[in-house]
Amino acid sequence: MAVLQTNELLKENLSRKTGLHRLTDEETEAIKNVVLEAALDVIALCDENGIPYMLGGGSALGAVRHGGFIPWDDDIDLNIPRKYITQLIHAIENRYPDKYYIEAPLYTEGYLSSFIQVHRRNTVFQEYMNQKKENCGIKLDIFIIENTYNNAVYRAWHGIGVQAGLFFLSCYRMYAWRDEFKKLAEGNRKASVIMFVKRCIGVLFACNPMGLYRSVQKKMAQCTDEKSEYITIPSGRNHFFGELYQRETFMQTQKVEFEGHMLCVTSDYKNYLTRLYGDYMEIPPEEKREHHVLYDLKLPGEYVAPKLLDKQQIQQVLTGMLDDFVAYCQRHGLRYYLVGGTLLGAVRHQGFIPWDDDIDVGMPRKDYERFLELVNQEPVSEHLQAISGEKGTLSNPYCELIHTGTHLERNSSQYIREKCQVLHLFLDIFPQDGWPEDEKEAARLFRKMKKMRYMIQNARAKIGKGTSPGHIIAKMPIVLLMRCVGYQRIIDKMDRIARRYDYDRSKYVGAITYGIYGVGERCLHDEVVAFTNVTFEGKQYCAPGCYDRYLRQIFGDYMVLPPAEKRVDHKMKVWAEFEIGRAHV
Repeated sequence: MAVLQTNELLKENLSRKTGLHRLTDEETEAIKNVVLEAALDVIALCDENGIPYMLGGGSALGAVRHGGFIPWDDDIDLNIPRKYITQLIHAIENRYPDKYYIEAPLYTEGYLSSFIQVHRRNTVFQEYMNQKKENCGIKLDIFIIENTYNNAVYRAWHGIGVQAGLFFLSCYRMYAWRDEFKKLAEGNRKASVIMFVKRCIGVLFACNPMGLYRSVQKKMAQCTDEKSEYITIPSGRNHFFGELYQRETFMQTQKVEFEGHMLCVTSDYKNYLTRLYGDYMEIPPEEKREHHVLYDLKLPGEYVAPKLLDKQQIQQVLTGMLDDFVAYCQRHGLRYYLVGGTLLGAVRHQGFIPWDDDIDVGMPRKDYERFLELVNQEPVSEHLQAISGEKGTLSNPYCELIHTGTHLERNSSQYIREKCQVLHLFLDIFPQDGWPEDEKEAARLFRKMKKMRYMIQNARAKIGKGTSPGHIIAKMPIVLLMRCVGYQRIIDKMDRIARRYDYDRSKYVGAITYGIYGVGERCLHDEVVAFTNVTFEGKQYCAPGCYDRYLRQIFGDYMVLPPAEKRVDHKMKVWAEFEIGRAHV
């Protein structure tokens, strides 16, 4: 049972977690109002369509003990029989398409919970373990009442199958969210050991988690006898056997007051609440009162629905980010210069390459490291945050300046695990180091770095994902091996190698750790630092003095446009939560 209750072991650690949002009394009351409105909307639809419902869990307890919400609680739980779930979902979507959106088992793609969530649109309620989710509006929870067998043996087998399936799902979640759970379990040895065991089990299902999830849902709903003597709520607080009730008594309801409204609870509420909470009329001590701890909260009226940006708007936001970065460098006396496709765009187009959607800048290693130190005390701007391989916040050996007011999707994410919790629009900052003078040695260094970048790519790869079944099978042993090594160890080694060649004392300089253009990145130091200005989107920015030589080494005849089939972007979708005209304020 201890293994099944890992989250209980983590609650104390979560309460001490820094960088999280703890709700004020005013915020809690505002959330209650939103949730109550959602519950009343859903209950009205239930009454209209003859769908039985009852308050469940903490909501039933609050109704009986407090006549409404538990004072420190901020959510509502409903229990509804499976028979009516599809009907209810359609009723909500038809009546309130602009007010609510729904996540439901086997209904919402990628959803891995066994209960239903009705989210209020244009709100944010992002809890610690949901930090990677995009759909995190203030929510109403609906738990499914399942039928189970009269025969004791069949009922036991049904319950064991469901419990086992839910346990394996929890193991997979522990594996999928291992970074978050590791941080949360710091200092709790018992939780750390249990989590390690669960992660080891969870990796077995990493190839096909949805297959496991579908089988669990099928198992939960396998008894179709609507007149069976017993029912259960397997996704509830006490799981299958802890929430096993006799249908005749449990499904009878009576109305009690809840925040001034008369709502249904089971007529057997004394037995129900006793099984869930023991002496339910006793107020628990303050340290045992459960509170939501959030990453972000936005109430109705505070939230601007993200807008999907077109290419021009993405480029406009990126230009604002570049301006803020350059101003920061000038303020602190840091050297930078445009590199890669951004420099090419500046020279050939006086701005972005028309199909491009990122910005690349280089910084001499000393300036780069100074920049990473400074942003810990003084961020570039309110919405710009630096993540990097050196800080352990990026799974690549460079730095990204991300705009936290945006979020994005990119095709590579289906194959690659991202280090950052939520993906944002980014500006790439590449450290520039010295290169060996000997050309053969420089070529060997490039080949070594290329192999290590390949190792990082495999260490970041998702197990069970690939372009074909053969590709998935072929890469699996490599991925498992590289995961054992870990991409942070590889990044640290790449940095150590790159630092052998001091930028300001080397004859040749350029990007080494992520110099994807190889020895083409390598230019004479004295020619590079003879900095000049180039025009980019109507403004002047710093460029290497030998930009012509640099671009020819990388792109050849760079003034000739490539054929249409070779014009490649990042294949990403970007949403913004602000007005574009004020993107970098």
